[in-house]
Amino acid sequence: MDNVLDFLQKSHVHIKDWEKVKDKIQSLVTGRHNQLQVVADFDFTLTKFHNNGQKIPSTYSVMESYSNWPMECKEAIRLLKSNYHEIDNDPLRTIKEKTPLLLDLLRDAFKIMQCSRLQESNFKSMVEESSIQFREGVESFFEDLNIANIPVLIISAGLGNIILEVLSKHSLLKNNLKVIANHVKYYQIDDEITDAVSSRQFVHPYNKDVISSRLSDGYFENLSHCKNMILLGDSLGDLHMSCGAAANTLLTIGFLNEKIEQSLANYTEHFDIVLVDDQTFNVPNSLIKLVVG
Repeated sequence: MDNVLDFLQKSHVHIKDWEKVKDKIQSLVTGRHNQLQVVADFDFTLTKFHNNGQKIPSTYSVMESYSNWPMECKEAIRLLKSNYHEIDNDPLRTIKEKTPLLLDLLRDAFKIMQCSRLQESNFKSMVEESSIQFREGVESFFEDLNIANIPVLIISAGLGNIILEVLSKHSLLKNNLKVIANHVKYYQIDDEITDAVSSRQFVHPYNKDVISSRLSDGYFENLSHCKNMILLGDSLGDLHMSCGAAANTLLTIGFLNEKIEQSLANYTEHFDIVLVDDQTFNVPNSLIKLVVG
């Protein structure tokens, strides 16, 4: 097994417990593709954090930079996003204190979207204008999962309309993929398109356990035969995306994009594999090739 894990012997790959990781990978390989499922975050997990030092936008930033969006809406969203980032990264606030504040900001952001009269067709234009891009190798990753019929669940606190457009642009919307995110919903009423935020619970960084456990379509129950899981995220909150699944083997991979010195110890404590400033998907791709053979 050691010889085939050379892709983990890199300076940017950090693993606290090598024996545990090797055992988990061996279990994934033994179970093969028909026992595997994947769950992943979207922003800065599937997408790059930067490209040669140039910051890549999040799904909300894609909308914020849209050329045909009114300036007052852009400025309002920009302020909300700044406040959101400040609260989310405040070390003096507990998760319990952060959660209601983040939810209020999400509600305010979606109200702005409603008032701006965005149309469903606008989201495709937003993606075409933007510099959002997948990590190198993500498309191959999804193609291999689709060919092997490995189920993929994306749980994101990002803007679902943008996520779907990005996936569509790269022809990645396949039958093995499900996306849970914050969508602006559109309904046909008297030949006019009106928009409304989905009435279900907002997804934010600290409720992915609840979202995962309450999937209304019995997603994880229908995958009870998939006893092995690979989880991909860029925040500690992403670790809870597996809560709805009964996985015998759970291999977690964390992308550490920023505040590396301050966060590395905490990430290696909680993720099995930590990838530091890695804008590729080489490690996940190598793992999948081991599993599917």
